[in-house]
Amino acid sequence: MEPETDYYQIGGFRAHSEGWFRMYDDKPMIDAIANDQGRELRPGGRGAPVELVLGILPNGASYVLMTSHQMWAFVRKHGLRPPRSSWKVDKFISLSPIYFATKNDLQEKLKTYKVKSQKNKQDKEDNSPANRGFVRVRGHPDNPRGDFENQRVLYRLLTKSATAGALGLITPSWAGAIRVISLVVNTWHRDRRPERFDSPNIIDVGWTDVMLPDYFASGRVTETVHLKMKGALQNEKENASFEHGATKESTVDNLYSDIRTLFTHDAAKCGVPLVVLVHEEMVRGVLARSGIDVGSFTSVAALLQRGQPQVVYLFVILGFDLNYVMQKLSHRMSSRSRSPRRRSSRSRSPRRLNTGASHSSRDYERPWKYEHHDDVKPFSVKQEDGQSTSVHIKQDDKKPASSQQDGAIPLPAACIVNVQTMVRTLMRVDQTGPSVQATAQRLNIPANPRLPCAGNECQ
Repeated sequence: MEPETDYYQIGGFRAHSEGWFRMYDDKPMIDAIANDQGRELRPGGRGAPVELVLGILPNGASYVLMTSHQMWAFVRKHGLRPPRSSWKVDKFISLSPIYFATKNDLQEKLKTYKVKSQKNKQDKEDNSPANRGFVRVRGHPDNPRGDFENQRVLYRLLTKSATAGALGLITPSWAGAIRVISLVVNTWHRDRRPERFDSPNIIDVGWTDVMLPDYFASGRVTETVHLKMKGALQNEKENASFEHGATKESTVDNLYSDIRTLFTHDAAKCGVPLVVLVHEEMVRGVLARSGIDVGSFTSVAALLQRGQPQVVYLFVILGFDLNYVMQKLSHRMSSRSRSPRRRSSRSRSPRRLNTGASHSSRDYERPWKYEHHDDVKPFSVKQEDGQSTSVHIKQDDKKPASSQQDGAIPLPAACIVNVQTMVRTLMRVDQTGPSVQATAQRLNIPANPRLPCAGNECQ
């Protein structure tokens, strides 16, 4: 499936679905979606949940969306007018699947996007319960929710339970193999020194090294290591026994050397991404003191490559607006179905985009003459290892994009996932406790915070 590039908002502030059935009333639309048994809305088949898309904007606001395939199938089935505009794929920092098993599930979700009356307000904004805390956020703040959704997408791509194209993604070449290191560093909890992040009092360290998705099927682990620092302080009177091998005593200097050996992975050369799971930001300081360039670590979003379908790309490079073309074709088809004997007038040629002005769906302009499209030129980008990769840039917008002929985008040195932040985002709480066991208990995973062991916790 080619990557989607256009998405259509279902319900909420200035939704694309407004006017489909009844203005400002989502009930008929909800009924139609819930009763639809087609493959477009239920990829799992009859009786499976309705599958739509959840889009997260850079400011943290979210919307429930249909893909263009879903929208066109839906409006044709119910004789509705297609929207004149759409959300573009690059407006979102994450696009992930969202499921609705029942009509009530969908109804309750869309209820959170209901906006309050703004009759006396000149500049209307999304003041819905779901988004009122985000609409005035400017810039690109930290977005743990977007990170969390991208982590969900990564997992679903590895387990083949999501379609990359429906989420605006090119199917990744690395989906068959990704290395994951789960790293736990237990430090003295009573340490309140300002410099504790740069020079922590380490008690013990554990890591587990696996390859996904092989681990899901076989449970095979490359290694699990537990190192206990000599003469270290303790958080509890007693520590748990290491259940996956023998504990080794170590010094901080030897620990840093072992970590450097562990992180000799070169994702760019071997083509296998590296994802590092940590429980708290303290681990970054330990990695940095080990000589690891943590500044080069990214979020998992760096692994998710968005692209344009080849047909769409052809229209774009010729200067045509695909939305306009599709709407004209749909209009002609619906006109013929209503009046089969009537001879339709000759349609106008597709209008070209006014690339220098507004991007509104109403603003088009035909150039004075046809211009041969030769402004997509390759150039080389030097990487740290001295190799170069071919990248294409379109001169009118100056935005580099990886070549689909070359395949995948250059892989980052590593992607880091803070599990504590992920769980707090999922549970919508500010704190989950200082230890891995306390966080595990939040997820109803059996754990005893009174018996710590980094070697067990990293599993």
